[in-house]
Amino acid sequence: MKCYFHGATKSEEYRQRFNGYVSFVIPELGIGFRGRYEGTIDECEYASLLALLEFVELNSHLFKDRRLELLGDNLKVVSQVNSEILPSTDLEPFCSLAQDYRKKFPYILNWIPEDENMAQDAMAN
Repeated sequence: MKCYFHGATKSEEYRQRFNGYVSFVIPELGIGFRGRYEGTIDECEYASLLALLEFVELNSHLFKDRRLELLGDNLKVVSQVNSEILPSTDLEPFCSLAQDYRKKFPYILNWIPEDENMAQDAMAN
């Protein structure tokens, strides 16, 4: 089952308390989520991934016996969680949390171009 996640930040001139957004969509189930988040673009991306992983964990009955493929357009985040590159000190806690979910349930994490990310499309709506 394909699940998409995306994080974004507003430009600095519009910075408010919550300058970023997080989203995920699971098209096969008709599920979408969008919320506000305060952080850098990479922190917003991680927050989106972690929100998706928490949703999967809390709703495990919807994903039973399903192959989970999580798709995001931030190559840095995907590469860090897949242990292809080391995270910076500030992102290490986010990365560890995402990796810890693999101990709870298996998932595949892949990069996709931004224009193919359905969660990014949900941000525009």
